[in-house]
Amino acid sequence: MLDLLSLSQAARAISSELAPEELQRTLLRILREATGAQYAALLDFNASEGWVVLCQSAGESRTTADLPATVLAEASQTRKSVILSNASAQAPHAQDSVVRARGLRSVLCQPLTHRGRQHGLLYLESTQSVDAFGEARQSLIELLVSQAAVALDNAYLHHDLLEQSRAHESARREAEAARKQMQDIIDHSPAAIYLKDRLGRYLMVNSLFEAFYGVPRARIVGRKDSELLPPENAQALMENDLRVLLAGETLRFEEEIPHHDGPHTFLSAKFPLRTEDGTIHAVCGISTDITEHRKRADLALQKANEELEQRVAERTEQLHAAQRELLDRARHAGMAEIASSILHNLGNALTGISVSSALLRERLQTLPINSLERVANMFQNPPAALGAFLAEDPKARHLPEFLGKLHARFVEERQSLLDECAHLATKVEHANSVIATQQNYARTRFTLRERMRLRELAEDALRLCADSNQFEALVHREYGEEEPEFYERHVVVQILVNLIANAKNAVRERLDNAHPRITVTIHQDSERTLASVTDNGVGFDEAVKARLFTYGFTTRPRGHGFGLHSAALSAQALGGHIEAHSEGPGKGARFEFILPRQRLDAEP
Repeated sequence: MLDLLSLSQAARAISSELAPEELQRTLLRILREATGAQYAALLDFNASEGWVVLCQSAGESRTTADLPATVLAEASQTRKSVILSNASAQAPHAQDSVVRARGLRSVLCQPLTHRGRQHGLLYLESTQSVDAFGEARQSLIELLVSQAAVALDNAYLHHDLLEQSRAHESARREAEAARKQMQDIIDHSPAAIYLKDRLGRYLMVNSLFEAFYGVPRARIVGRKDSELLPPENAQALMENDLRVLLAGETLRFEEEIPHHDGPHTFLSAKFPLRTEDGTIHAVCGISTDITEHRKRADLALQKANEELEQRVAERTEQLHAAQRELLDRARHAGMAEIASSILHNLGNALTGISVSSALLRERLQTLPINSLERVANMFQNPPAALGAFLAEDPKARHLPEFLGKLHARFVEERQSLLDECAHLATKVEHANSVIATQQNYARTRFTLRERMRLRELAEDALRLCADSNQFEALVHREYGEEEPEFYERHVVVQILVNLIANAKNAVRERLDNAHPRITVTIHQDSERTLASVTDNGVGFDEAVKARLFTYGFTTRPRGHGFGLHSAALSAQALGGHIEAHSEGPGKGARFEFILPRQRLDAEP
């Protein structure tokens, strides 16, 4: 039994202990000493396991299975003390297997409660004496238990506070380590990294930012761009920050910052930082200095441009050379086309001359020269005999009639020969015209520009293409009003000869064409001069149209495929072009040779 001094010391020992484990051991030791209990234990409730032994007398290793279940159940359910003076004789606990097995006498099981919080169960037992925890010791036990509940509550609170303090300290150290690690990372970043609040004050900068400005970061944090940069540069940066705050998303900018070695260009990515409720509280920026990259890129671009210009110049010269060669070939091909047409026309003219010559020879051979010779022989008699002959000979009576018929025959043959000579002269004149026209275009190989009307060149081309009188019957002219222009005579005629020859072949190849027709039209307005060759020949479809001016393409079995090709190239060389139109096969075609009008001040 404790005296008052011992009780006071026990209470101080319990209340002064803040470590929960040590407090539990101290409490059990004092209670055993004060009550004489052979065994003491503190129990705690676990949600998964139920009641478990938290602390017990030294040298003991019991579990809740070694304690009377009926006692524990009653105390936990009623939350009141269960005191048995003689457990072996008190129902229903007398039937408990642990009570009977251990021969328990006195048993106490009391909840430890403070401020409505239950800290567990206190369990005491004695196998030697009855009523060991009776009224004489009840007040002492309640006092110590109450003091223990308070002490346990304080110990748990202290433990929780200590754990929180340790957690906070650990979190602080981890946060500091993370901050230092993050600072190390951003300090070693090849880009300038910085953080500003909504007012534009710097909250954080890295070492590259610090080195670029040449100012310690302690003198940068808390300041604005307007305090670090010239007004125009600071204003541009603040406007970009404002755009990020308004957009609420990442934006990219090219920003120029002055430096002692000249302005530097930065490629900046800026994005908003938000609080947990989504409010933007800061702007973070990552700016990469691209000045050297820009210089190298500019130098590389300049070098590439110079190389490209050189290549373009070389290729342009090659193209010009190829174009000159192609034009020269086209002109030779065109001249070959003209020569071929001329030879064909001359052949037709010479054929007509040959026919006329043969006909003249035949007519001359059939003249009645022999009959005239016989009459002449009759008049070679002496005059006396001639008179007798005329008066008496029967043949003489037919002589006047014969002479009349002979005269008529000679008159007829003379007219026929004169007509044939006229035809022959016409054909010879046509041949001379063809030759003269060709000589006119073959005098020089140099480019000569002459001031004339396009209709004059069209007439030259028609003369070069005419192969018979029937050709002239095919041609219809529609010449509008036109002013003289400067033309490269032989090139234009070459183009028109190709177009007219193409039309001539088209109308002849259409076998069902009862009324073949070729129309040559000249039209001029303020912008252009147009020569159109229209025929009602075989025509063409869209597939053929796409290839008409391709070198080597032809629809004629004996065609060579460079007439229209050379004409198109020559037209382009003159600054014009050729357009082809047809409504389809068998519906004729129209080729338009279009040249731009020349300025009034254009030189020939």
